[in-house]
Order: sequence, then structure tokens, then C-alpha cells
Amino acid sequence: MPAPRLRALLVDDEELARENLRFMLEDGCPEVEVVDTADGPERARQRIGALDPDLVFLDIRMPSGTEGLDLLEGFRDARFMVIFVTAFKDHAVQAFHANAVDYILKPIDPDELRGAVMKAMKRWALMAGARDEGRRYREGLNEAVRTIKAHEATPRLAVDHAKGFKLFDPRSIMHLAADGNRTRLHFTDGSAYLDARTLKVYEDMLDPLQFIRVHRSHVVNIEQLKEYLRDDGHWAVMRDGARIPIARERLQQFLDAVRP
Repeated sequence: MPAPRLRALLVDDEELARENLRFMLEDGCPEVEVVDTADGPERARQRIGALDPDLVFLDIRMPSGTEGLDLLEGFRDARFMVIFVTAFKDHAVQAFHANAVDYILKPIDPDELRGAVMKAMKRWALMAGARDEGRRYREGLNEAVRTIKAHEATPRLAVDHAKGFKLFDPRSIMHLAADGNRTRLHFTDGSAYLDARTLKVYEDMLDPLQFIRVHRSHVVNIEQLKEYLRDDGHWAVMRDGARIPIARERLQQFLDAVRP
């Protein structure tokens, strides 16, 4: 009898990332059957309810910080396992290690993907034979989520505008640019605000693991980075399409922050 396959749901807000992962699983992990994909938590909740998958590959950076983790809030006692997908070696990875939770880093390495799948297969077999194994797994998973969300809980900031002020989560900033002695903030929803505080003031306020000064006039949110280009200079291409110049003296710091 052939070994049973794990039925998997892939959750990522980027279509290319979903399809790339699907192809890699089909090509190198015959133990996994991809039953569907979802572009965010709302769709994922629907598909989990309808399909009852064994395994969920979950991107934790969609697109507003802990939104990927929020998906698990309604499934604290669910039977499915989770392999987290992340682009950054940050506190989330530390939480995964501490709680023996599986993860893979973007860009996904085929060998690391296969290793994560093999661990999931072994864990699935253990949980099938012992109820306590399933309980311990859920406890570790839930603790990892709590740890990450507690670390990322950030007080709201405010920026003045003509009719009052805007309150915002710092993680909703796409990038910031100096405008004389003021700062123009570009947000993930496409809005932009000009604030009287300098770029240095914002650099000091924001999380240095997430916001990187790449130029004397620019700070970028590396969780909103789409691409790095060498094209007559060095550029950080953001999810909103903005091309932000990277100063040569700041290039290594930038690369160290974003490369796995």
C-alpha cells in the first residue's frame, strides 16, 4: 500500500509565490497533494472549513504584519499542521525554533522544503498514534503565535494633516522620504502624508529590524520590499512600485537585513 499523502492548502497573498510553491511540491514532494490555494486569511478560512486539509503552508507577512497569524485564531484546536513561510530571519524564526514549529524561508530552497515536508510526515504519523502528541503540537503552535504577536504589538503613531491627524500602525508604512526638514510617509493603502518631523526622528522611532535607512533621504519597510535591482545603481523596489535608491555605503547593511 502506498503511504498516505498529506492534503495541503497554500496561503499566500502573492499569486506567483503560491504557484511557485505548488510547482515545487508537485516536483519534489510527492507525499503532498495540493488541494487548493488561498490569497489571504478570509479565503483560507473558507477553504479550511470546506476541505479539512492536513497541512497548511502559511505566509506570515500578508500584507499587514500578523494577518497571516490571525488566521489561526479561529482554529486553536484544529487537526491540521502548519508550515510557516517567511522571507526574514527575525524574532518569528526564533519563536518557531523555541516551540519546535516548522518553517521555510523565502526564496524557498527545494531541499529545505523537502526537509520540512518529511518532518511534517513524521509528526503526522506520531499524532495519529497518540492524542498527547497532537495536544503538544497545538500548544507549541499556539505559543509560537502568541510570542510573535506579543513581540510585534506596537503602539500607534500619529501624523498631523490639514483637518486633524491620522493614527496608524507603523507596519502600514511602505517607505518614508525626506522632504526638506519634513518627512513624507507612503502607506500600504496608497495614501501619503507629509509630517513636520524629520526622517531621523522617524528612523529613531521605528523598529530597526523592519525599517532600514537605505539613503540619506529614504527609509524602507523591508517587509514591503518586492525586489532588489542592480540597474545603473542599486534600487529597492517596493510593493507599490516605487524604486528607492540605495546608497553604496548603505548597501551591505540593506543586503544583510533582507537576504536569508
